[in-house]
Order: sequence, then structure tokens, then C-alpha cells
Amino acid sequence: MQVPDAYYQFIMDYAPYVYVIPESGPDPAWGRAAFAAAFAIDFLYEAYSDSQFADKKTDIYNKVVSLADWLLTQQNTDPAKKAYGGFKSTETSDYYYAVDAGRVIPSLVKAYKLTSTVGYLNAAKLAGATFLYNMQHPPTPTIHDKYYGGFARAVTIADAWLPQMDIRLAAEMPSL
Repeated sequence: MQVPDAYYQFIMDYAPYVYVIPESGPDPAWGRAAFAAAFAIDFLYEAYSDSQFADKKTDIYNKVVSLADWLLTQQNTDPAKKAYGGFKSTETSDYYYAVDAGRVIPSLVKAYKLTSTVGYLNAAKLAGATFLYNMQHPPTPTIHDKYYGGFARAVTIADAWLPQMDIRLAAEMPSL
């Protein structure tokens, strides 16, 4: 099935912006987001191997690298923080959501498979083995200890937990 060229060009021009205003460009109020970068990497990873885009492989590769590198700048790398290993929801956000990490991890693995850049794989491992683990098992006792099978929705850069829990069934999770 052919992908419309306009869609491909939109991803190449605007990912990872959340919203684009027609005839104006990216909406600066929303800026760039981890989930938008992840979705774009997934699309481009598939496009890279599709004959429709055979003449665009170099551009696709470079965009994947750009997006994955940007994701690394959004990852919290301070081991003293509860958000350690998580990704800022948007580039100006103070929130690190479990769902964003869950969305970004498979995309970073795809970026690693395409580029062999070990930093992408290490970032995915940090997000899964540390951040998501801590979102299920907070390092200090909290209200989340009363629940089982869920993730704390988010933690802020100031180490404040959001009180909600999110539950996702394994059958709903994407496979790598």
C-alpha cells in the first residue's frame, strides 16, 4: 500500500512537533514531544525498508538519527531523581509520564536496530529497567504501594508523584 507523499513529507518536516498550524508551522505552545518523536521513528523505520522510499533512505536514516538523538536530550539522567530514566512529556514539561517511556522504548530499539548506535539501546534499557520499574515500585513508600499491576501515572522533576495509577494489560502492549 502506497503512503501518500504528503504524509511522508509532513513527518520529515515537522516531527516531533505535537501540533502544526496550517500555513503557519509548528504550534510553539505545545512544542516537541517524546511520543511524537517515537511515532515518527516507527513510521520511518518501516519506510526505510519499503521500496516506495528506496531513493530516500539517506534522508530517512538521518531523520531517525535526529529524532533519536533529540529523545536522548529529553531523558532524565540524574540518578538522584525519581524521574531517572524517564522522558519529559514535552520539551518544556516538568512531568515524566510512564506512558511516554512505554511509547519511546520500542522506538529507540528500532533506532538502534537501524543505526547500531548503542546509546539508543542503553537509553531504552534505562527507561525500562529503571524508570518504568520505579513507576511500578516507587523507591520510597507512597500511596502506590496499595495497588498492584499498575504504573504511577507520572513523576515531576521535583520528585512529586501524580496520585493516579494507570493499568495496561500485557495483551495491549506493542511487541518489539
